[in-house]
Amino acid sequence: MPTHPDLPGTSKLPARATLHRVTLGALAALSVLTGCDVKQPKPPRQKADAFWGYAPDAAAPRLDAATVDVGAGTDGETAVDAGPTPDEGPPRDAATFAQIPFAVETRVGDRNTRAGLENRLSCEVLDQQGAPIPDQETRVEIHPDNGFERTEAGAIGHVARDYQIVCTAPGLGLRDPTPAEWTVRGAAASLVVATLVPDAAGQLSDTEIPAGGRVSVGCETFDAYGNPVDGMDGELRVTPPLPGFDTRPGEAIVFPQAGTFDVNCAAPGAESGPGLTIVVDPGLPAHLAVRVFPDRGVFRVGSVVELLSQVTDELGNPLSGVPVEVTSAPPLPPFGAARFQATPEGRYTLTATVTGPTLHDRVLTAGTEILVDYGGPGIRCGEPAPGDVVEMPANGLIHFSGAVADISGLQGVTVDGVPVPLAADGSFHTELPVTWGLNAHDVVAIDENGNENSGLCAFFASDRFHNEAAPLPDALVLRLGQGAIDEGEPADPNGPLASVADILRRIVNSRGLRDTVNEAALAQNPIVPNECRASVLGLCLFSLGVDYTDLQIGGRNTLALTLVDGGLNAQVTIRNLAISAQLHGTLGNSATISTDHISVDLTFDVRLGFNGQPQVTLRGVNNVDVGHLDSDFSGFITGAILDLVFSAFEGLIRRTVTDAIRNFLQDNLSSALHDLFANLDIGALSQGFDVPLPAGGESIRLVLTPTLSTLDFAVGRALFGVGTKVDGPDRVAGRSPGVPLPPGPALPTLDENRTVGGGVRLALLNQLMHRLWRAGYFDAAAGGLVGGVAADLPAGSEVFLSLPTAPAVIGVGRDDGADVRVFIGPTTAGVVAPGIFAEPFRVELAAAVEAGVHVTGDRDLSFEDVHVSAIHLGLGGAQMPDRSRRVLEDTLTRVLQGLIDHALNDGLPSLPLPDFVIPASLGRYDLPVGQGLGLRAPVLTSDTAFWSLAGDFRQ
Repeated sequence: MPTHPDLPGTSKLPARATLHRVTLGALAALSVLTGCDVKQPKPPRQKADAFWGYAPDAAAPRLDAATVDVGAGTDGETAVDAGPTPDEGPPRDAATFAQIPFAVETRVGDRNTRAGLENRLSCEVLDQQGAPIPDQETRVEIHPDNGFERTEAGAIGHVARDYQIVCTAPGLGLRDPTPAEWTVRGAAASLVVATLVPDAAGQLSDTEIPAGGRVSVGCETFDAYGNPVDGMDGELRVTPPLPGFDTRPGEAIVFPQAGTFDVNCAAPGAESGPGLTIVVDPGLPAHLAVRVFPDRGVFRVGSVVELLSQVTDELGNPLSGVPVEVTSAPPLPPFGAARFQATPEGRYTLTATVTGPTLHDRVLTAGTEILVDYGGPGIRCGEPAPGDVVEMPANGLIHFSGAVADISGLQGVTVDGVPVPLAADGSFHTELPVTWGLNAHDVVAIDENGNENSGLCAFFASDRFHNEAAPLPDALVLRLGQGAIDEGEPADPNGPLASVADILRRIVNSRGLRDTVNEAALAQNPIVPNECRASVLGLCLFSLGVDYTDLQIGGRNTLALTLVDGGLNAQVTIRNLAISAQLHGTLGNSATISTDHISVDLTFDVRLGFNGQPQVTLRGVNNVDVGHLDSDFSGFITGAILDLVFSAFEGLIRRTVTDAIRNFLQDNLSSALHDLFANLDIGALSQGFDVPLPAGGESIRLVLTPTLSTLDFAVGRALFGVGTKVDGPDRVAGRSPGVPLPPGPALPTLDENRTVGGGVRLALLNQLMHRLWRAGYFDAAAGGLVGGVAADLPAGSEVFLSLPTAPAVIGVGRDDGADVRVFIGPTTAGVVAPGIFAEPFRVELAAAVEAGVHVTGDRDLSFEDVHVSAIHLGLGGAQMPDRSRRVLEDTLTRVLQGLIDHALNDGLPSLPLPDFVIPASLGRYDLPVGQGLGLRAPVLTSDTAFWSLAGDFRQ
């Protein structure tokens, strides 16, 4: 390079002029970095041109750093003292001096982040003028020194608390005297746990309590790192469900029912931890009910009679193992525990008395009267015995036997009008066809004198029974086709919901998505550290740093939801993202980096958890696609600086922004699906309803509690099965095999081409009938059954019924509707009819009642055209004129029709098809909380086991 002609290797420019030349040189360097053409002013005369071509010679003498003074010129510009002036001696070389480290500064991307979110932590070494010195070794200290994970860019906080961030430069002996604060707060809810909480007196409840006792349970919610999540109390759930349960966390749960209960918590997006096991012990005996078995009006001499006892506590919880003494007055020969042999003839009172401790030391006793008689020429049912429950035979036939006897001899015997062989000892045997439900057979014997006597032999046949105290699985079935999951983007995004995807679309277009991504991006600041990018003679002439400032989402985000085996696939596209940035240092440009879309393809597993709650978890992220990136800078910037800024923000978008979007979708879509599927509701039936007693008096309160029993997702359809448990009072003693299950398919026949289909298992009606029977609805031995049931009977008429078992329901298949058949009996009835039966005339009874089923609107259910389709009477050998028999049969027919009409319409007033009710947790997405999404305008058909429904899926 050329040198000064007067003094090779030196420059005689004054200090101020030297600075001027350096500044112009820096601008030239900046033009290389930015790609700008910086116009250089014409250099001053007096040999100044030599400076621009000068490069210090390695052998030339250098200026000692200690002699370099950095100060201010007379006009405010920084001046460099280049040595003595010509008057002070020979000129000295101009020298480049190194920046002297003066301080270290701590920088934190975001002072407040969620646990699990990476935060950028960086250090800068500064000189005395505050300019950053690059390439200095620094160290970041985090206090406390645990609860986080270090990363290449900074750290990920795990434990929610305040941290102090201190930067040091160990090799320079520098330490930041003003540590930065970093607050890590809890992340999204991941686990919710039920815990005992102190009561008003500060005491923890016991987990073993008496019936009617209270337990205070709270919900503690934690994120994936074990940090408590504030402001999310969760929701209490009790298994098996308690009737009308609506207790909130922290309040006392009242357990009126005895048994073992699991109490756990549910929270949006969180997995439920193991629950608390609460053992509820029944109270002391408070009530006693008795029933004779078999329930007959007259017991033949020599037969065996048993007195069944039902002991309950004050809240109606049945008690087992309570000592009960059974006596007979006058005494009958004992025949085992609580059993007697009915001999000789006469009237007897059987009495049961609780001999152990009772509530308030009350005497608990109850009794009933029986009649023992030889009767006239008798008919005795053999096998099956009256009231027996038999298993359906494979060939559809059963061996039926009995015996007849008459002192004058017998001509013959018929069963259902068909003569059967009669043995010398009066016994008979035959094969009879068996159908599900009540099988009633009329046996008629004719003596040698031509006198007839008839008897009723009835039994019940079924293959399967369900425990009356347990929930009935899949009592309600909802089948969603692909159209119910997603029928495409709606024309009106804010219109009524018509699919599950419509709910999720509100989420991906919510403000929450933007806020989540914005928070993650802020934590990465500075995107480009503010450092000196060009310096001359130790002076930083160009510095540059870039911070992320904001995010805008300008398009309508789209979502497509597809059924896959075991779950759902969600393809989400976030449209028109614009990221704003601010340049710091020499340049003050603002910038916008944009892309037309970011698409994320995720698959969720959907299954039923161990606690009966849906579990929605991420199976995997199948693909992430980022559209073409465009940049827009205010002002002119090109070249290496543009490349630096653009590549930094490209990394931010492709890493931080896409990760934040993916995490938002993963957390919020899975929690929304969980909360939606867990909030299946059957309306007012689950809140409890009153069934008026047919003879008047206090109504029976029933509660139909739903529980999710099946959750099965496959290509093209999602199947939801809801179990039901019917709760009500226990007032009637009696043996029961359980709730009979009608024969038929395990699932309803639903059209696979429809968007939605539903099914109601007719065993649910049997659950209701069984609970009404236990509550004494059909047992009217204490009063007349005329008022409200058969008001058109003659004045003074009374009918008394005593059902030893609950009525049973089966469907009657129809292609254009639905009918049900209700079996009653065998039972005993007593009739008082003025002018005909002055005293109650007791008969054995078996009947079938049929009804048509109709749905009005979306849920209103009615049973119409209720009529007795078959009735069988056993008169016990009594001779009765035809007129009297017709009156008896007509009276019982009217009463049975009215009784079953009320039991069906009051016991199931609405169709219990489940709705997906929008939970409160989704209210923040402007979704209609409390509104249901489900099958609408149902069309009903039936087979023997199910009502099948087709309709539309909408809000």
